[in-house]
Amino acid sequence: MSGDIRVVDPTDRDRTEPVTGLVEQTLFHVGDYRLVLFRIDENTPWHVRGGAIYGWVRTGQGRIVHSEEQSTDIEAGDFLHVPTTTVHRYVAGRDRLEILAVVTGAPDSTRIAAPTATDEDAEPAIVGPDDLVPTVESPNLIRETPFPEAAVLMMRVQAAGGAAAGWHHHGDNVYFGYAVDGPSATEYGPVGENSARIEIGECFHVPSRLVHRDTNPTDTAHTGIIWLCGGEPWVVNVEGPE
Repeated sequence: MSGDIRVVDPTDRDRTEPVTGLVEQTLFHVGDYRLVLFRIDENTPWHVRGGAIYGWVRTGQGRIVHSEEQSTDIEAGDFLHVPTTTVHRYVAGRDRLEILAVVTGAPDSTRIAAPTATDEDAEPAIVGPDDLVPTVESPNLIRETPFPEAAVLMMRVQAAGGAAAGWHHHGDNVYFGYAVDGPSATEYGPVGENSARIEIGECFHVPSRLVHRDTNPTDTAHTGIIWLCGGEPWVVNVEGPE
């Protein structure tokens, strides 16, 4: 499929404040999915969204509160899933809490709501970076996920220095990503002639069905966080860019 890989710096995007204390920057909006950077500088009021949240804590620490009696600590490196229509609030820690997340549903669906008792299926799920499980394979990459059965597949992807993945695409999935601790270069194009370089701290979007391969142009290992939004097949390995 035609199209180019888009790369953005999260700091360059306009900010909105859907509820007091929660600043959002929409980095990409594709179909029913948005990649959003949340900033929590102070405690937020109770609120609810019309969609789900699939997030990764970029910096800081705090708590996500989902009933008058229940809350869960979150910190940098944690993964979280807040189901659709779950009433919750964020409590900031001593450092600013920043969360990169795919959000489903309409952009203007956030509203103030009273706390309610939630059933087990509606409780937020938090998974630490040491509790991920292996997921879809591709040559020379390590892919692990916190939520293997979720509708949005979040993955931590690790590539050794100088590694190049095999050629592949992600079917009809909407694909967003973030470079955590090292640059990457993603090759694509009819004969693999194009390359998109993603620097540390940048986010990117790869069009559906675009054949590509991820490479590490440095001598040290690097890590990325990606979101695949849509469903199986998550990864389709192919012989080459054609």
